[in-house]
Amino acid sequence: MTIDPHLIKEIENIIESKIEEKVKAIQIKYLKENFLTRDEFLDAMERIDERFNAIQKQMDDRFNAMQKQMDDRFNAMQKQMDDRFNAMQKQMDDRFNAMQKQMDDRFDRVYERFDAIDIGYSDVVEGMGYSIVKREFKNRGLNVDLQIRQHFTDKEHFVHPDTEDVEIDIFHINPNIIGEATLKITELDKIRTFIKKIQFLEKTYNMEFQRFFICFKIAEKIKEDVLTLLKKYAIELIVPQHE
Repeated sequence: MTIDPHLIKEIENIIESKIEEKVKAIQIKYLKENFLTRDEFLDAMERIDERFNAIQKQMDDRFNAMQKQMDDRFNAMQKQMDDRFNAMQKQMDDRFNAMQKQMDDRFDRVYERFDAIDIGYSDVVEGMGYSIVKREFKNRGLNVDLQIRQHFTDKEHFVHPDTEDVEIDIFHINPNIIGEATLKITELDKIRTFIKKIQFLEKTYNMEFQRFFICFKIAEKIKEDVLTLLKKYAIELIVPQHE
């Protein structure tokens, strides 16, 4: 009995197809057992990302906590250093101010002693102080024989309302020099009176004078006003320096 070759071929195809399906089924089963599917892979990756993010957040939180702790310790240390520096600065300022006050008080007592014995600066100029004043003028190119305590008559009472006598501490003609000398300035009236003396003499002689105001100390509370007034009337301030 002869079998139809076409039938044999059909049977072979069917067998081959069944075997192929069986092999594929076995492969799929094997892959499922040993490998991840796409969805499983994506799910695994998502879980890995979540764990990584959780670890990253934990690390960030620990780092931020450590950073805050370090900042707090640094700020505390900085504040402690600032407090100590400010305390030291205040202590130094207090000691300096106390020393300055002590020096000012001692100078004030010296001036008070001069006032108590009713001695004018012009008297000092005639003695030891004259050389100091002469030196100051010489330093300014005015090496002249100064006339001390000159008196002038002011019949119109322009300078003083209660007297005609006008006393000029320092006076010189050619070069024309007028100066007022005092130990300490405590009020602006002394400057204003000197300005009137300048105006009186310049009117009397019909000429201009170089103007000088000489003193050892100016009260701090009026110092700025004194300097402004002197500048306004072109009066040079001379504060004698020790050599």
